[in-house]
Amino acid sequence: MKETDHRVVWLTGKDLTIEKVINIAEKGWKVDINPSIKKRITTYRNKLEKQIVERPDIAIYGTNRLHGNLKDLEISLDIIDSYQEKYANVHNCGTGKPIPIEIARAILIIRLNSFAKCMSGIRLETCELMLDMLNEGVTPWILEEGSVGASGDLVPLGMLLGTMIQLPESKAYYKGKLMSSKKAFKQSGLKEKYANYKLRAKEAMGITNGSNFIAAFGVFALRDSEVILKTASISTALSVEAIRGEKKAFSDIINEKGDRHLGQIVIAKQIRKLLKNSKRTTVEAQKHPFTRKKEWTERVQDRYSFRATPHVNGAAYEALQKLRNTLEKEINSVTDNPLFDFQNKDEKTGGILFASGANFHGQALAVVIDYAKIAMTSVGLMSDKRSFSMLDHRLSYGLPTDLAFDTSMGDGGLMITQYAGAGRAAENRILSTPASVMSISTAANQEDFVSMGSLGVLHFRKIIHNLQIILGIEILCATRAIQMTYENLPKHLQQLGKGTQKAFNFLSQKNNLNSGEKYWKDHYLRTDMEKAIQLVKSGKILKACCRI
Repeated sequence: MKETDHRVVWLTGKDLTIEKVINIAEKGWKVDINPSIKKRITTYRNKLEKQIVERPDIAIYGTNRLHGNLKDLEISLDIIDSYQEKYANVHNCGTGKPIPIEIARAILIIRLNSFAKCMSGIRLETCELMLDMLNEGVTPWILEEGSVGASGDLVPLGMLLGTMIQLPESKAYYKGKLMSSKKAFKQSGLKEKYANYKLRAKEAMGITNGSNFIAAFGVFALRDSEVILKTASISTALSVEAIRGEKKAFSDIINEKGDRHLGQIVIAKQIRKLLKNSKRTTVEAQKHPFTRKKEWTERVQDRYSFRATPHVNGAAYEALQKLRNTLEKEINSVTDNPLFDFQNKDEKTGGILFASGANFHGQALAVVIDYAKIAMTSVGLMSDKRSFSMLDHRLSYGLPTDLAFDTSMGDGGLMITQYAGAGRAAENRILSTPASVMSISTAANQEDFVSMGSLGVLHFRKIIHNLQIILGIEILCATRAIQMTYENLPKHLQQLGKGTQKAFNFLSQKNNLNSGEKYWKDHYLRTDMEKAIQLVKSGKILKACCRI
């Protein structure tokens, strides 16, 4: 591979980004390790192997001693290699659903980048096997349950390890198809290349010690959350247009000049940009009567779910920034145990300088994931409140009740869509309960405080799924509200904002949330919901609005 190829990511242990992980894991970019680092890996491994043979008296956890609360028991040289396979077998304890292929690939990438730090004592052959698995599309089959987020994500990484050594029970994906690991290796050509491959001392421990399951899920959760948060600015702006809302809450007087938090300023700017030049949100439009409504007075201020969006969603923006910073630190750090400083010697023993610690512990990630979960749950609660407001004629400033087209003909409108969103908003309240304080002791109390970040990040993924539904419902309600009342206003007051007009035009296109009486009358509502949800999930609404 050429270092100039922009579709190759070179792992150095220092400059892996969220975007690079996604490009490799999801888009199939190739990956390699810098040649100078490969040379160092080999040199350092030779030093470790020499010491294991010559100085068995120097006890090294998981290397010439057993694991967990068996840490004090020696592994003799004649079984040190066979111990690796036994370790792999007893760590394959996963339950639940298989994780997505792209997340399993992300786990491989992050684990490999840790080895590029040259502190793990892993062989170059093992690193090259992992590289080949990524580049040839052989992906370990990993189940989502089993990790407690400390001592590394032992169970999911144990399943990765089982695939690497082709345990008979292990499975893998090859070209998207699930099969036995042995079959995947054979079809990909890796079986012949690694026909004599076996794990050596420390490698089973090295592969399974790390918070890579949490980090991999976190990478995609962050990406999806950032899309959702920007989409929430669009849904908010559309909802403001729907109720002919008050724009001053998003002004620089309230936000920038008030010397407020960065997140609040960012979100206010996004909404302000979307609503720029809107005539529908002017005082004149606010006063205009809709059908069956008296003339309204000038709007003083809207409810919190509209005017406090910069404050609530701004807090989520800052939570995601913290998550991004923590993730990028985690995926560029060495996370297994023990760790070696191969350039220095221990003054007491004369051997390699090393230490056992807890870099595999997931607490740093678990805490910021809980922070992001809580913040993003509030984004959904605000969105649900806006949907509720648009459907209640007492709160919507003249919108048709439940956005029903013709109640005299029995039309019920969109009332039940909000039920669907409310259910997901309520579930998010439960899922956002912090996992990082839910420790349960393991390993005979040798590992007596674990992060449970693995649970937290799985809950976060479900929160994101729920948010896509909640925002899809708000966008459906706002779009329908604008469609149904667009011509109720005089022509000079119909103009939407610079960004909201683009969003509305896109949403009203054929195959999206079409306009006209045919679509406003009651019909199979889940179809419209699913369209709106997919538009949120795919990020197509963001593209329609250009950059905000």
